[in-house]
Amino acid sequence: MSVLIDIILAILAIYLALQSLLAPRLSQSVFLFFAFGLALALAWIRLGAVDVAITEAAIAAGFLGALFLDALRDFSVSDTEKQENTKADQSLVSAKNTNSPWLPRLALGLGLGLFLLISLEAVWEIPSGGGLTELAEAMLPASGVEHPVTAVLLNYRAYDTWLEIGVILMGLLAIFAVGGRELYRKPVMAVQDPLLRQVILFFTPVLFLFGAFLLYVGKTGPGGAFQAAVLWGAIGILLHLGGWPVFAVIPRWLRQLLLTAGLGFFLLLGFLFIAGGNALFEYPPAYAGFLILIVETLAAISIAAALTAIFANLNQMKETPNETETTT
Repeated sequence: MSVLIDIILAILAIYLALQSLLAPRLSQSVFLFFAFGLALALAWIRLGAVDVAITEAAIAAGFLGALFLDALRDFSVSDTEKQENTKADQSLVSAKNTNSPWLPRLALGLGLGLFLLISLEAVWEIPSGGGLTELAEAMLPASGVEHPVTAVLLNYRAYDTWLEIGVILMGLLAIFAVGGRELYRKPVMAVQDPLLRQVILFFTPVLFLFGAFLLYVGKTGPGGAFQAAVLWGAIGILLHLGGWPVFAVIPRWLRQLLLTAGLGFFLLLGFLFIAGGNALFEYPPAYAGFLILIVETLAAISIAAALTAIFANLNQMKETPNETETTT
């Protein structure tokens, strides 16, 4: 029964991924993307990695999904444009059908078949003892933490986590390159919405404390930097929506420090390990727990700042044209 559930979940995840790419409408793609993220979260739960499942549901399905929903408003068109687009789509589809409709389907089918063969080969080569599970658990006393998933993400394969932090930062830099750096303007006044104000006043301390709890408990249970960062990033987004953008009231150098502290300290620590005769990101067992806690704290701060900055930039970039039209 357990194997059947895993097979169905794997097929569902692949199906939702393909449908989110091939959906004829953007709205369908967004909601299929939601479902795909939740299916991946369930898959991580089945693998016993609740930490990764929480991150997948919060960032992939939650944060990115919210940005996609917000972006759908930019692609809304009038009825006349819809009719014109429908006619253009129909003519394009007919043109594609007259050419080679089987070619992209064949390429997609071959790619999917190759992916399934590689996956089956990887599953077939897993040792009978459960792969690296026993080895990972055996090395826990020297990892500095008591939770195997945290040990894998922050010790055994710490460079993966370092690269993931870098990917988030690179995404923000891409947004900077498109929209420029002259953002984070200080608002004239906060939004006068009593409901939103009460939500901010109530959830800000709750999200901060719960994020700190997840950060600390990551040593012994599901939690860690990414889970805490999502909650702390939600604080920044709530403050931005309430008219108090945090990046508008702090100096530029402090913004840059918050955004790069996690990635920079991680890399600096790796260079220090190499200088001490160890491998990159190879923690000394005596200080592993303390160093991992510092790395996770700085990483959570940087990821939270990056998520807040991504939302603030995209939201600001959407508001800027309207303000330009009003002034002109």
